[in-house]
Amino acid sequence: MTAKRLTRAERTEVTRSELLDAAERLFFLRGYHATTLDQVVEEAGYTKGAVYSTYGSKAGLFLALFDRVVDRRVAEIRALMAPHESAEDRLKALARQPDDDRNAQFLLLSIEFWVHAAREPQLLVAFAERYRRLRGQLAELAPESTPLGRERWALVTLALSNGLALERVVDPDGVPGDVMASVQAHISRPSPEVTR
Repeated sequence: MTAKRLTRAERTEVTRSELLDAAERLFFLRGYHATTLDQVVEEAGYTKGAVYSTYGSKAGLFLALFDRVVDRRVAEIRALMAPHESAEDRLKALARQPDDDRNAQFLLLSIEFWVHAAREPQLLVAFAERYRRLRGQLAELAPESTPLGRERWALVTLALSNGLALERVVDPDGVPGDVMASVQAHISRPSPEVTR
């Protein structure tokens, strides 16, 4: 029995996926700057030409990986929140999630790239587009009752998540597990109506 021959589009998708898989393993393990394209292509079993023709550059490969990881994480959060009707129950479900070391690794990797991109205007524009997309996806998950409004809630939630994750890297025991849920309870609570 012979294997089905892949179309050009299918081969391109396989190459794309295998390069991203290798990049994810190595970037998460070593960081952005310590990982070379030579290491990525060796891990994936391709040549540098495959990276350049598929992603344009090492930065393009990272940006595609950023999209993949963010999309996967947002899908996980949606699935976690979906069974719960009230905003309070959804936030409690989110707060009960155990700390995930991969999330912390991804944050450090993203910050490393963020600092790198800050010195390259075109790269910063590309990264900022993705970050705005992430904030938009979070805004869709915002509690309707938040007095901040959905977009501001997403901004504050993202900043708080990033900050707490960094604090946890520096001092894992110094960040209470319930701090995010406590803050969310406050910023998601409807404002009391002002009476005259």
